[in-house]
Amino acid sequence: MQLDLDFSTGRLKSMADAVKRVISGYQTGHRFHGNQLHADVSRIYPPAKTMYTDTVQRAMRRHCRYAVRCINQNSSLYEKQ
Repeated sequence: MQLDLDFSTGRLKSMADAVKRVISGYQTGHRFHGNQLHADVSRIYPPAKTMYTDTVQRAMRRHCRYAVRCINQNSSLYEKQ
């Protein structure tokens, strides 16, 4: 499922801002893996391409704690609430 995440307006100051925008762009009930989140964040914030997937997930857990629910920790599967 390809999501339309067009965030051409507004400048991103950090990777955490990019994570917040991507998570808010997901529809409620959307399930995603950590690799998909990393790819989506990298599209709108190019410096994230060289970051580990875990770094992006850590920012998600820190800044979007109540917006996502962990479905399976071992396979990094999350769901937008």
